[in-house]
Formats: sequence, structure tokens, C-alpha cells
Amino acid sequence: MPVRFYMRSIFFLWIALAGVQPLWVCAMTPPAQEDLRNHNLNTLLKLTGLKDILGNIESIVQISGDIDKGALAPGQDEFARGIMRKAYSPGKFHGTLKRSFIEDYKPQYVQSVVQWYRSALGKKILRLENEAIDSANRLALELFVKKLLDSPPSEARIRLVEKIERSAYETEAGKALFLGYVKLMHPFNENFEGKKISKALRILKGTITEPMREVVLRARLFSYRNLEDKDLREYARFLNSQAGRWFSQTVLEGFKKGIRQVLYKGELIRVELVREIDAGGPEYPLLRNMVPPGQRYLLIGKRDPFRPLVNDQGLIDFSKRDQRRLEPRLFGGELKNIAPIALAVFTKIKTQYPKLYKKLKYFEVLFNNQEALEDLEDDEYARIVEDYRDVLERSSNIKMDESPLQVEYDSLRMTGIIQKKSQAVAMIEIETTGYAVKKGDLIGPSFGYVKEILSDQVIVIEKFRDYLGRILTNQKIIQFYQSTSSEGNTNS
Repeated sequence: MPVRFYMRSIFFLWIALAGVQPLWVCAMTPPAQEDLRNHNLNTLLKLTGLKDILGNIESIVQISGDIDKGALAPGQDEFARGIMRKAYSPGKFHGTLKRSFIEDYKPQYVQSVVQWYRSALGKKILRLENEAIDSANRLALELFVKKLLDSPPSEARIRLVEKIERSAYETEAGKALFLGYVKLMHPFNENFEGKKISKALRILKGTITEPMREVVLRARLFSYRNLEDKDLREYARFLNSQAGRWFSQTVLEGFKKGIRQVLYKGELIRVELVREIDAGGPEYPLLRNMVPPGQRYLLIGKRDPFRPLVNDQGLIDFSKRDQRRLEPRLFGGELKNIAPIALAVFTKIKTQYPKLYKKLKYFEVLFNNQEALEDLEDDEYARIVEDYRDVLERSSNIKMDESPLQVEYDSLRMTGIIQKKSQAVAMIEIETTGYAVKKGDLIGPSFGYVKEILSDQVIVIEKFRDYLGRILTNQKIIQFYQSTSSEGNTNS
């Protein structure tokens, strides 16, 4: 072959080894790079259906119905949605979402996500997910959910769908939107009179997590009803890849930023609406434009003409409000929805955050003493529960130094065992990168440690601390040549 061919091959090899960008990349001007980035992101947003994300998440919240009976009065979700749409157009919301991708732009991940959604399976799953939340299929979804009670899917399929739901963004996005509705409506909701909306939202954030998750799970089961398990495993594998996790996390961050901006402008509109109501009309132009008919009468203090004047007890007194009953004490049960703290995180708190550790131990002792909790006044008990919730949430937000092995177990693949004298070393592969793992090493998203390395599997033990100070133990198994893991829960 010509000498020129060998020289050019050596030149490109030198570039690859030295990490030097090719000349045509170096010569690319910033505007050209920006145009390429915009083109790639526009392709990504279009292929993944994110241009309609606000409408899609609105549909999920609508399917949810009233997931908390005290959070919104009937019709207030439509009321809040109208304010949000007036405050911030879907186009602006899309722009906010895109900025999150610009701020955390990773070309290699963009390419992987685009490749997935261009595949036949990617296109099919996206279409099925959108069809499930389409209002035209609402009745079919309801009928499907009713049949689930009589003929539920296999446990393996349910676990697959749960894995997909945990890796995607819909549940957390749905919660953010619902809480946005509640925040906009709280001046019009008598259930929040005399309560701090910030505390109410913190409580709701926990109590609506499981109901919202159930809604998303049912919708996904409906979406995938005609798909085979192998297709769902392929989808779960993509969502748990580095590119898939980057995509879901970036979408969620952008969605939450969009909601914050919507709420800021929406609250300005709400202020004007309250002023108009307080002024006494009589025309109420903003009220007529923004508020559903049934809500208008409530806001201006006039009777809804479609509401009856009498019931079985006689004439209805509209001047009296229903008396709210005090919530029963659950003696710490209010905190069960908060995920336990990984023991590795708790250890870091003990050594580096002494004040936070002292508070955790104080509440641990208190919530293990039911007699002491019974002696508290109602207001004091409610405050204690809120204070402990705040401490637990702060603890769960403590940042840990993470290694590349702190990923979901589905992303870990054991490819071999090396015996070094009396110690076994497992070769763990994440995508195309290999790692040597020995007994005692931390691995997995919850900082589990390798307990034992056998010829065909790695046994990982995860430990957590719950709100009562109990240590919970969870076992994970990484199988040889497999991405799945089995698990079991025990208390110690």
C-alpha cells in the first residue's frame, strides 16, 4: 500500500490516543457548533414527544382524578389549569425544557436516545404510551383497570413495568404539576385556612406519591398490554443505561423549572383575580374568562343556580361551613411514606453532621415512645411530625461520593471471576467499561456492599435506617451473564 495511506493511519491513531480533536472539529466556529447542538436537540425533542410534555402530564393528572380529597375542591384542577395556560404558553414551556438539555448537553447521550426512539420498538412504545393517556381511550383504560383485579398480570411482568416506571419521569412530573395546582388554588380552598401552604405542600408531596405512581403504573400496564416481556426488558435496559438516566433526569429537571416559572406568573394572575373578586364586580371579566362556571359562584359568594336549596334535612344553610375533623394520630405512621436512609448515608451524618445526627436520635427515641406522643397537644404533635419529616428529608439529601458502580443493578453485568490467592475478584461490566470488584466494595444505587463472590453470582447487602431507627436489610444478587437481580427484605 502507498506510504501516504500508512502515514494517514498513524496520524488518526495519534489523534485517538492523544485525545486531540480533528482539524475540522477544531475549525468549527462557535455558531456552527451551536447550530449543530440545536439541530440535535430539536431532533431529540421531536422524536421523544417532549414538545407535548405539558399536555401529556396534564392528561396523567386528569386520569388521577382527586388523588387527595382535601387538596383541591371539585373543578379547581380545571381552574388552575386555565391560569397556568394563560400564564405560560406550551411553546414557552417547551423552551424552558430545552434549556435544561442545553445546560447539560451530552452529544453521546443525545445520539443514544435518538437512536432508541428511531428504532421500531422505541417508536412503538412511545405511540402506545401516548395512546394510553389520550382522552379518546379513557373508557378503555377504565375497563382495563377494572379487569386487572380479576386477572392481574404475572409478578414478573408487574416488576418489569415497575422498573420502567421508576426509571422514567412521569410520576414525579405528575406530582409537580398536581402540587402546582394546589399552590395556585390554596387561597380559594377552605381546607387550607390557617395553614402554611409550604407545610401543606410538603405533606402532600409524600402522601400523593403512591397514588400517583399507581395511576402511572396502571396506564403503563394498559399501554404495554400487547407487548411481550422481552420488549419491556429491552425498554427497561435503555431507561437504566447512562443515556436513559440522563434523559429522564434532564426531562424532569426541565419540567420542574417550567412549573416554577408557570407558578410565578400564575400567582400574579391570581392576585389580579382576587382583587377583581374583592372589588365586587359586577362584570367580573377576568373571572368569566378564567374560571369554570361552577367555581364562579363559590368565589363571589353567590349560590350556584344548579345547586339545590333543600336536602333531606330541610333548607340548606350556605352560611355555615363544614367543620373539619382532626386527623387521627398515627404515632409515626405519617412518616412511613418517607424512604429509609441508606446506612452509609446515616454513617456519614453521624461523623460529619453532628447536629443533624443529634436530631435524628432525638426523634428516634420520641417516636418509639407512644405514651410520650399521646401526652402531646394536637398542635404540638402535628409540629413534631412535621419537624421530623423535615429532618428525614434533609438527611436523604446528603450527598455521597459516588463511584461508577453506584448505578441500578440492571446496568451491571458480571462477566467473569478472577481468583487472586485466597480472594475472589468479580469482573463487572457497565456498558463497555469493566471494573474489578472484591468483597466489601460498595456497589449499586443504595451503597450496598459486596458480601460474597461465588462462581456464578455476586451477593450484595444493602442496609437502611428507617424513621424508628430500625436497620432494614435488603439482599441483591448479580447473576453471571445476566442483568436481572433477585431481592428479599428482612428486618434486623
